[in-house]
Amino acid sequence: MNRELRSTSMALALGKVAAITLLLMSLFQFGKTFFYPDISIMETHITTVAFTTLLAVSAAFFVFRSQQKLLTAMTIEVRERKAAEEALKRHTDELARLHRELEEAHRESNLYLDILTHDIRNTENVSNLYAELLIDAVDGDAAGYVEKLQRSIQKSIEILGTVSTIRRIHQASSGLKAVDLSGVIRREIEQFPDTAIRYDGSSCRVYADDLLSEVFANLIGNAVKYGGTDVGITIRVGEEDGEALVSVEDTGPGIPDADKQAIFHRYEQKRRGVGEGLGLYLVQILVERYGGRIWADDRACGRPEEGAAFRFTLRQARPEPGEKGDRQTET
Repeated sequence: MNRELRSTSMALALGKVAAITLLLMSLFQFGKTFFYPDISIMETHITTVAFTTLLAVSAAFFVFRSQQKLLTAMTIEVRERKAAEEALKRHTDELARLHRELEEAHRESNLYLDILTHDIRNTENVSNLYAELLIDAVDGDAAGYVEKLQRSIQKSIEILGTVSTIRRIHQASSGLKAVDLSGVIRREIEQFPDTAIRYDGSSCRVYADDLLSEVFANLIGNAVKYGGTDVGITIRVGEEDGEALVSVEDTGPGIPDADKQAIFHRYEQKRRGVGEGLGLYLVQILVERYGGRIWADDRACGRPEEGAAFRFTLRQARPEPGEKGDRQTET
């Protein structure tokens, strides 16, 4: 019960006492005049004083009972509040303890992951080196087995790299900066010198971070993986509702309509291949981290067999004064 409620209750109690007292005094005076018209002044004073004293005692008793009830309620409230504060303090202390234990467990698990990732990557790099030496040293079926072994090792190295990048995303701060989109795209295109990639340059700047390159590395690598080295890739940058609209299109086998939504969650499916779907999952969480959205589409609308297109949006940043766009037609 708060202070305003207590004040209101006391005012109501006093108001009731005053109203009842006034009513009883009026009835007393009326009854005295009606039933005892010849009463003397002395008798009038005596009866008035006696009745007034009786009323005062009754009113005091009524007020006392009201205050007693109010005091009892306040005592119960204080006890409940104290018990609630003690329970809250115990709960807060328990949460603080759990938080400290969770932080310690998190640091310990990250330490183990860092050690495992570092040592496994080093071991696989050594294994990959020996696999290359074996390819030149053996012939026939053995050479084919070694090539398969090397592809498996390289796939494992790729998975480790993707997982490490995903960990970096979750551990990094959310601070974004203005990034030259065209520069990022061109640097990633240079990583695929044997693939025909067409890109019409753009002067667009977007809000992102140093991991934006992973988006294009994974989308271009995905197109090469499923379309082969002869696949044709086109990267377009446009504008839609004040956002940068980016498309990475290829002439590969395309994506059936039934798989366009699930393709970003293939890593969650029990029947997926080893490491399958991690790259697109990485792309999705990065684009969403930058405040955009991504979806799979047809390169040619309504004709999935003619190739796939991954389209996504990024928040545009204001261009710096004097900054001009340049054009690159083909790489």
